[in-house]
Amino acid sequence: MIAGLTVLVVDRDPRARAQLIEALRRIGLHAFGAFAPIDAVALLEGIDAELVVVRAGDPDVAVRVLGARTMVVEVDARAGVAESLATIRAALGEPASEHPAN
Repeated sequence: MIAGLTVLVVDRDPRARAQLIEALRRIGLHAFGAFAPIDAVALLEGIDAELVVVRAGDPDVAVRVLGARTMVVEVDARAGVAESLATIRAALGEPASEHPAN
């Protein structure tokens, strides 16, 4: 992944959100978290995130608002860290094997 990229992780599960944020930070990204897409919309007023990762099972209108402001990658809420990272890499056009998940 592009080192230094700012990523906002949106996930209602605090444990899963923290795990993905930590994994993103380990590979050199600036990662922050938000509870819900509407929270992320508000946070984008103060930070310049190049990517928003939304881990959710249900559609949310706020995700469309986020998509109008920056790149959004939606990840299934049941996906683990490795699968989430692979989805993010694919969205960024990187091969999945370029960086280890852990």
